[in-house]
Amino acid sequence: MDYLDDLGLEIELLDEDSPVSYKIGDAFIKLPLSEAQERIEKEKELLETSLSKMKSKVLEISQELETLKTQLYAKFGKSINLDKD
Repeated sequence: MDYLDDLGLEIELLDEDSPVSYKIGDAFIKLPLSEAQERIEKEKELLETSLSKMKSKVLEISQELETLKTQLYAKFGKSINLDKD
């Protein structure tokens, strides 16, 4: 995400008429500055969506883990240690 933010800032400094080398897969293509900026914005949106989904999944798993820990501690008491040191 930081890379795309930095790229967006750097690309704003370029001349409007100069074509931009844009990497797609293993190849670079020349795009107009405005199209390259649009693609970068779309990639940032996709990345933000993906990141948001991953964060919610991590939160869901953390909550489930805490529930399972509670159940195990209720059953076994202090005879087990599930926390990392």
